[in-house]
Amino acid sequence: MDNLVNVKQIVAATGIKKQAVTKRLKGITPANLEPHPGHPIRWYNSDDLPADYQSTLKNKMRDAELEAAVFPVAAAPALPAVQVQRDELCKAQRDCATARGRIADFVRDYDGSVEKAIGLLNEKYAAGRLSNALRWAFEHAWDKPRKKLKLNKKTYYNWLAYKAKRGSYAPHKVQPDMSIKPWHALAVELSNRPQGSSKRWIYNELVKQLGDQSPTSYDVLCVFFREKFSQLDPLKGRWSGSALRSHKFYQKRTSEGLLPAEEVHADGWNTHFTAPHPVTGEFVTYEVWHFHDAATRYVTPYGLGLTEKFEVIAKGLENYIRVFGVPLIVMTDSTKIVRGSARFTKDPVRSIEERVGCTITHPKEVGNSQANGICENYNTSWLDKCSRELATYQSPDQMDELTYKRVKKITAEMVKAANKGDLIERDKKKREAERMGKGRVFGSHAEAVEWLNATQTRYNNRPHRSLPKVRGEDGKLRHQTPAEALAEHIANGWEPALMGETRENHEAWLVDVFHPRTLVKVYREAVTPYGGMRYRNPDVLGHWNGKEVVVVYDVHDWQSVRVEERDGTLICVAQFAADTPYRAKTAYEDAEDKRARAQIRHKEKGIEKIRARNPGAVVEIEHVQTITDFLDLF
Repeated sequence: MDNLVNVKQIVAATGIKKQAVTKRLKGITPANLEPHPGHPIRWYNSDDLPADYQSTLKNKMRDAELEAAVFPVAAAPALPAVQVQRDELCKAQRDCATARGRIADFVRDYDGSVEKAIGLLNEKYAAGRLSNALRWAFEHAWDKPRKKLKLNKKTYYNWLAYKAKRGSYAPHKVQPDMSIKPWHALAVELSNRPQGSSKRWIYNELVKQLGDQSPTSYDVLCVFFREKFSQLDPLKGRWSGSALRSHKFYQKRTSEGLLPAEEVHADGWNTHFTAPHPVTGEFVTYEVWHFHDAATRYVTPYGLGLTEKFEVIAKGLENYIRVFGVPLIVMTDSTKIVRGSARFTKDPVRSIEERVGCTITHPKEVGNSQANGICENYNTSWLDKCSRELATYQSPDQMDELTYKRVKKITAEMVKAANKGDLIERDKKKREAERMGKGRVFGSHAEAVEWLNATQTRYNNRPHRSLPKVRGEDGKLRHQTPAEALAEHIANGWEPALMGETRENHEAWLVDVFHPRTLVKVYREAVTPYGGMRYRNPDVLGHWNGKEVVVVYDVHDWQSVRVEERDGTLICVAQFAADTPYRAKTAYEDAEDKRARAQIRHKEKGIEKIRARNPGAVVEIEHVQTITDFLDLF
């Protein structure tokens, strides 16, 4: 006989105790030693066994169960070439291998036959008297769930055979077919459409375009996208920019250790509501630029305007420096007004960046809104939510479209009544718009500005989750407010980096850097820096009649200007002279008027071109007599 057997198989075939079999085989040299935890397993050639053992084994071969369980194992006792690496196994496979190993160790070490050891395991498990380790092993030894757990000899020997073949008790796990099919590329391309595509539509397209090479069924396509395809790759064609980044990893940043004015983040927000235009009263949107101190999350007064312009952004930065002093780093998005403007960064001598002494930076990648997340969150989680209390709120994702159109129509009628001087009708339309939109309608530009400034004040006095926790007046823990964080830094000795030695000099520096300067001549005790706006100081300017002076003005304040000598020495502050026929307006509003006049001229030229291209002549008839008019003459 060429077959090899071990002690356990001899015990199972003869029914003799393990100790007796081991003692009798001491003089026989094993044909092979199989490595095993604890001690090796000895395999004996059946021809070398005692005669009675050989006879018993031959008789047992007639037993189909023993023939299937014992001799296939003995046919290849050497370690197989294919080994299962434990690191490649999942948790269920590792648990199953450990459980089978424990059961095999128990059966091997049991003082009796395999049948008795297995019967004892089944009996104690059913009675609940197994130890915790063996109970866990008994419950995890099967790779498939079973209603009733009961171990039999055939299963046990199958485990041993699998161990001898694979080198591990870990059950084999069927791996999915990851080969590339002809329809995979087209399926991915159809899925990565920015419009979005349903899987049913993709399947129909595959059948239409590929025919026999298409997936065998709709379920096969669904399994491919669900189990065999990256969950991120389909998004790369469906979304782009910030929408795609919202599905990808982001690096969290902390402001721990930062001091005020070390870093400031800024961004603009086009209002999600309409409010009166400062000149015409027409309901329009505003542009709001807000600056956030990264250490305290404090928001300084806004820079406000009708469009995103240099003056609006510069005013926001000026307000920040007035509170915090000169910042080290100012980060904005990649708007060309900041990035490509000589007035901000490009001019190495006269730019704001050089004159103030700060560093203006931008995200490394254009469109990466997460890099400026402090400001972006302020836009969505604060300004937008505050705007929902207004009747003219117009966010397309939140506001009811029909209600918005009705409110817009009513506010247009409100402006028309105001322009006619019918204040009663204006107030009536205002109340109607508030009832329709269930919110507030601003009656003037000043009201809208006051409301926006109030949102900044409320934000600075509410707890911020990015700030440390403190105990409030009620004894409960809460986060600090930005105003409290700034006050704490000041109490700890922090001082703003002023542009001058004192606060007064600091203000003078701000005026010098951020306010436009123009050279004008004093005429009849007044100066006219822009737009026909006359400013006078009756006590001082008369002494400078006919002389050239420098006028410094704030583009957002029309009420007064600074008058200086050429070397920067202050002469006086001149007030607006109200006896002019022009309506009082800021330099910013004057620039808006100039742009509006240019747009009107452009439109008029377009109308003339249309008339010139019209081949027919328009005949204007003042009056056409009808037959009835003719008969009335008789």
